[in-house]
Amino acid sequence: MARRGLNKGSLSHSGALAAFTVGAVHMTAGLQFGATLILFYLTSSKLTRVGAKRKAEVEEEHKEGGRRNAVQVLANSLAACVFAELLYVLSSSSAAAVARGTDVEEGLLARLLLRGGVDMRLARVLLAGAFLGHYACCCADTWASELGILSRSRPRLITTGRPVPPGTNGGVSALGLACSAAGGAFMGAAFAAAGLLSCAAGAPLRGGSLCPRGGGSGAGPWLTGPAGVATLAGVGLACGLFGSLLDSLLGATLQYTGWDARAARVVGWRHHRGCGGAAAGVGLQEGAKVASVDAAGGMDGAHGGGGAADAAAVVHVSGLPVLSNDAVNFVAAAATACVGAALLTRA
Repeated sequence: MARRGLNKGSLSHSGALAAFTVGAVHMTAGLQFGATLILFYLTSSKLTRVGAKRKAEVEEEHKEGGRRNAVQVLANSLAACVFAELLYVLSSSSAAAVARGTDVEEGLLARLLLRGGVDMRLARVLLAGAFLGHYACCCADTWASELGILSRSRPRLITTGRPVPPGTNGGVSALGLACSAAGGAFMGAAFAAAGLLSCAAGAPLRGGSLCPRGGGSGAGPWLTGPAGVATLAGVGLACGLFGSLLDSLLGATLQYTGWDARAARVVGWRHHRGCGGAAAGVGLQEGAKVASVDAAGGMDGAHGGGGAADAAAVVHVSGLPVLSNDAVNFVAAAATACVGAALLTRA
């Protein structure tokens, strides 16, 4: 998959190396985790190419084919690697106990948790929910970003409701929210389907099984049958919406977005120092001008060329230059992982 991404242009060389490492960790943890990652990667790569010409016109940071680097790959998968490996350790310990015909779990981590009075089944469900919540957020955000930007209706800033240019961090639209829900539900259904396939195949060869006890760790009834698919899809949908909205909120407040009148497109945090001397120098007073961006992507009263006008061509739209896009994605996914863990324990 890493080589395919490199050849297709969806991964840079560093991104391909990171993707290979992440994939190896997921597959070692179990088929369910590896298959979930593959489905997330395939859908994200395909959607990145949809409307690529339009995206390049309105977004400065758009890259043909996506071309994600190592930082972008890890922002969307590092935490999931941790959750999957912890599940692998706990589930392998449980499987060994089942093989011996005892309820006493072995392994250093299992013994430490048991000494602390931790319910091992609950621990596995929490980690499974965190894994699902993480990818539901990442998938929802990707689907919303890649398809929502193509909406015919003007996005609105999540914090104020005012119209903003397409591609603005924190901008939301009906299409984007629908894509968020669909992406989260898809990730939940994919996680369930991968689990059923894993259990039907006799569970992964190297452990990490979440199959019912007797074929694995006995994580819970939510993994089996149509009811399990519906439960995980529902949790995925909820996490997808929550994660996407949180990502938008962070983007609108802590991630800089500017409007380059000369290029007629949104620009990122690297330009915040050039906005009339500083982002704050333009301030919210210029925000009213951004609201007049027409359907073609232009700006009423855009700055003319030459001299001081060129220096002030980038207008502040929203957000402070605190977090990069990758940092926003990481924080939102981590927070949604907690939501996924909480929801699955109540399923």
